[in-house]
Amino acid sequence: MATSKRRARRGRAQWQGLVERAAHSPLSIKAFCRAEDVSTASFYSWRKRLGAGTSGETVAEVSAEDGTFLELGVLGSEGAGPAPWDIELELGAGMLLRLRRR
Repeated sequence: MATSKRRARRGRAQWQGLVERAAHSPLSIKAFCRAEDVSTASFYSWRKRLGAGTSGETVAEVSAEDGTFLELGVLGSEGAGPAPWDIELELGAGMLLRLRRR
């Protein structure tokens, strides 16, 4: 008979602390969640619920060699019409994908 490991239930203040620590951690979200024994789906859900990382325009150069999804933030601003943006993705084997809105 196999037993499943139950995860601890955390309150809002505990999730706020986790989200803040993750923001300052050098680890990827996936690695941080694994180290903290937290579901990545729950982490992203709570981060969104707490409003972390959802305002303003964010531009970042990122690398995801472990195949994880990366949060790029908000492109543009609400109410001001569509803001222009450029995104370049290096796909490997010399392929580059460019996305632009002008």
